[in-house]
Amino acid sequence: MRALALLLLCVFGSTLVSLTVANYGIGPDSCCYHYYERRVKFTNIRSYELTDGRCSLPAVILQTKGNVRICVDPEAAWVKSAMTRLDQRNF
Repeated sequence: MRALALLLLCVFGSTLVSLTVANYGIGPDSCCYHYYERRVKFTNIRSYELTDGRCSLPAVILQTKGNVRICVDPEAAWVKSAMTRLDQRNF
């Protein structure tokens, strides 16, 4: 009987610890779930960032001068061009 109580206590304790650790897990800060389909004017773009590799959809997040964050396709030619121009401007 004592062994059963000890076993149940261990199972309960490990469950509690695993739930606590899972709640404080580290994950990506921001992910995109769909792309903005229109082209954004380069003059309106202030900066960009790439989404984390753990996100299900690879994307570039454009930060506009009005502090709007827009998810766009990183494979689009205009996005690649804008990223290159921003890198040159900020270098």
